[in-house]
Amino acid sequence: MAASPVAGKGTYPMAVRHDVENLIRRGNIFYWRARVPASFARCGPGSRLSLSLHCSDHKKAQAIGRKLNTLMAELKMKSKEPMSKAQLQKLCEHERDVMLLHLEDVSIVARRYGRPADIEELELDLENGWAYKLLAMFGIRQKLTLEEGCSGSKYLLENGVPASHIFAIRSNYLELLHEANTRGFQDGIRMLMHQFDISQNPLNHEKAMKAYFSGRAEALFDVAERHSLADRNLSELTGGSRPDPQPVANEQATEVVMPPAPLIAILVDVAPTPKPPEPFPIAVLDLSPSPRHAAIERDDGLKTQPVIQVADFEAECEQLVKNMKDAWDDSTARDARALVRMFKIVLEEYGIEHTGQISQYHIGKLRQHFNNIPIRWGQSAKMRAMSAPELRAEGQRLREQAETEGKEAAVGLSAATIRKHFGNLNHFLKHVRGHGFELDDWSFEGLRPKKPKAGSVRKQQHKPTPDEIKPIFSCPVYTGSLDHDRGRKKPGLHVFHDAAYFLPLMYTYLGGRRKEFAGLSLNDIEEDDDGLVLVLRTNEFRRLKTEQSERVLPLPDELIRLGFMDYCVALEALGYKAVFPDLISHKTRNDPGDRFYDVFNPIMQEALGSKMWKRAFHALRHGMADTLKQAGVSTEVIDDISGRLSDGSETNSRYTNPAGLPLMRDALGKYPIITSEIEAKPIKLLPWIEQRVPPPWAREAKTEARRRK
Repeated sequence: MAASPVAGKGTYPMAVRHDVENLIRRGNIFYWRARVPASFARCGPGSRLSLSLHCSDHKKAQAIGRKLNTLMAELKMKSKEPMSKAQLQKLCEHERDVMLLHLEDVSIVARRYGRPADIEELELDLENGWAYKLLAMFGIRQKLTLEEGCSGSKYLLENGVPASHIFAIRSNYLELLHEANTRGFQDGIRMLMHQFDISQNPLNHEKAMKAYFSGRAEALFDVAERHSLADRNLSELTGGSRPDPQPVANEQATEVVMPPAPLIAILVDVAPTPKPPEPFPIAVLDLSPSPRHAAIERDDGLKTQPVIQVADFEAECEQLVKNMKDAWDDSTARDARALVRMFKIVLEEYGIEHTGQISQYHIGKLRQHFNNIPIRWGQSAKMRAMSAPELRAEGQRLREQAETEGKEAAVGLSAATIRKHFGNLNHFLKHVRGHGFELDDWSFEGLRPKKPKAGSVRKQQHKPTPDEIKPIFSCPVYTGSLDHDRGRKKPGLHVFHDAAYFLPLMYTYLGGRRKEFAGLSLNDIEEDDDGLVLVLRTNEFRRLKTEQSERVLPLPDELIRLGFMDYCVALEALGYKAVFPDLISHKTRNDPGDRFYDVFNPIMQEALGSKMWKRAFHALRHGMADTLKQAGVSTEVIDDISGRLSDGSETNSRYTNPAGLPLMRDALGKYPIITSEIEAKPIKLLPWIEQRVPPPWAREAKTEARRRK
């Protein structure tokens, strides 16, 4: 969906009205702009729908424009209930996508019939069909290797698929599996289920995906008419032993491409074996990425460098994530995906179709977009589904609401966040250019905020003193709470031992990063000659941020006094591997540090009240470092305890090892004991931990993959 640029402002040449009603052309792109009928009471008077048709061919534009005009007339006459402008736009966008794909199918079929007797064309369809069949049978949560002994490989062989074709099927299967786990695919299914009043529940969602995959497979297996002249005796897939040829997945699987919207066929009927929709072929359901290596053609007929379609940016971002491997952790990859999604919707707003059309102007527009969108846009599924103009309109609405209430609007990304986004954009554009795709020169000069000066950085984070932190340890978590759930903040008789009990102690006395301690394994607790230690290293629950994050820290005496080792023994006896299993989901690979924030932040807010500081948990890390510094501990030792690499001389960074445990114990001993009033209690685990049942808070992954975009 694209907002219509203002004529005469330099964005596009003046719009040219076409002979088809409501059809206009700006530059090379056609738009459909129709007035909303007055009968739609939920739309404001004089409202208009503005929709980019994503094409420059006037014949295609005519066909789509007439189809949309007909749709609008039918809605006006037959609509049984009022519709909002957003609903109308989504419906029109879906109709546009279906029509575009149908027209593209017609042209593809015409080209393919230039090789009507080529057996390879038939094999490609069958291979691709088997890839979809595997997804229909095994789902998208299980990743098949298709190696010898794999259940997927056995399934193919049992159904007569020759072993020589399994490699090609595997390539297509992996590509389709990745696409099926993207946020775009999943959001497309949910959006249309809502649009067509299909109940939103996991069972229906799974049925819809199974119906889609099965329908695609059936369409690809139906080769009788498409390849009627191909000699079946030339392929193992169609040997005389099988009267009903069955398919396999194509190594390319990238012939037809459109965004997730064209899912209507499966959502109208989520039965396991759907029939092809009318009047268009089942190809309308294709969600596989478009060809990313197609070269664009100049006016003189010569081909330039290959380009990447804007619709395929998220798939290309996944390639970048794979390339970065261990250099990026999950949060960095998530940030990169968010940036690429944002860049994509801005480019779509201006009618950009591929990388060959991106200019410095569009990067500038992305920078302005950052200033006018809600700060928390990524945390709202509704906002993530919005177009760029809709997102900015939401930002304007929040500004007006905040002005009315006399508050500060949560609109416009911070300088630090914008710097991070431009860093990820730089990575992505370098990746595109490095792989030989066409891309104009670009620069971030004048766009990327400057790094803050060292003096201002010091003032950005509050550094709480021990006296400021002490009230936290007087809350019901330590003195006795009403129950283990919603009553955790209320006084009572129960003291439960879990992450909410032990982690604040660790952050206060050791100053670690949130994820480092929240993701500890029981194997990370060891003993040396002088006492118990925590070995911070990458484990099955989380990675570490940097190499210097790997370190060994002495276990504070206060944790031992309050029963931390008895707690660990109890968990080990129950068969747990994590120190804090209450933070680990059995459904997804979640960030245990984020889960702890959700649990303890409200408790901390209740304990500190108006004295609560910003970035509360990270501030504990700063507070520990500042307290030790004021007590005379050298900054090099503080950095070694905190897992940072000290700046300064070669001696600090190259010629010496980190501070040893005796030196660390001596330094940490200068932090005052502020938890002496906490009474040690017998170990009492959370009921669901003791009963070894899955965490009640766990949810399925939002992909995603909340994450594509």
